[in-house]
Amino acid sequence: AAAQQRSDVVRDGDEVTLPAECFRNMMQTCEKTTWLFIGQRKPTEPLFEHGKFQQAAKTKSDRLNITANCSLVIKKVSVEDVGLYTCRQFDASGRQQGSDSNVYLSVVNSKYLYQFVFNSKYFVTTETDKI
Repeated sequence: AAAQQRSDVVRDGDEVTLPAECFRNMMQTCEKTTWLFIGQRKPTEPLFEHGKFQQAAKTKSDRLNITANCSLVIKKVSVEDVGLYTCRQFDASGRQQGSDSNVYLSVVNSKYLYQFVFNSKYFVTTETDKI
């Protein structure tokens, strides 16, 4: 099955909830749900695995939360949050269940719209008066 794709544009400073469309109802907890993050000039980083936030999330851990259905909440969104977020669900044996659920997060402020470009060192920035 192909990965599910979604794009969200959020205003700088706002809160966003990235839905865990990978989440399967038979799992009662988020113990087997993983959230990965790819940002500009960064390798893939696990944000949430095995029921807890990982080292990569430490710098923004006060702004991150996981809901009961394993969605990822980011408070006070900033340009550093621009990127690709991937949700994966695993079974008890560690095999992935279903396909990835991908969310491309863009951030807009009073001057620019910041968009993630896969395999690029740079954001795409567009002046907000041009969009």
